[in-house]
Amino acid sequence: MSSIAARMRSLSTLIGWSTLLFIAFATLAPIGDRPHIGAMSADMERFAAFLLLAGALAFAYPRRPWVVLIAVVALVIGLEVGQTFEPSRHGQPHDAVVKLLGALVGMTLAIIADKLVNRLRRAS
Repeated sequence: MSSIAARMRSLSTLIGWSTLLFIAFATLAPIGDRPHIGAMSADMERFAAFLLLAGALAFAYPRRPWVVLIAVVALVIGLEVGQTFEPSRHGQPHDAVVKLLGALVGMTLAIIADKLVNRLRRAS
C-alpha cells in the first residue's frame, strides 16, 4: 500500500472512531446537552453523522465491510434502546431508519472510493 493510501486509511480510522464517540455522546446525553448544527434538521444531522461514521470505517477497514455494517446496525439499535434510559430522550424507529440509510450511503461511497484508490494505485 502506498504511503498516501496508508495515511488515508489511518485518517479514516481516526475519523471513524472519533465520530462513533461523538455520536454516542450526542445520542445518550440529556436532550439539552445534544449538539446541533444550526442549518440542519435533526434527521439530516443523524443521516450525516452515520454517513461519516460508516463511510470512514468502511474505508479504514476495506476487507471487512460486513463487520462494519453489522457493527453499525448493532450501534444504531443499541443507541436507540439506550435512549430509553435517559428521561429526556426516546428511541424511535424512524430515527433508526434515517441513521441506517446514512450508514448505507456512507459505506457505498467508501467502497467506491476504495475501488478508485486501488485503480489509481495500480495505474501508477
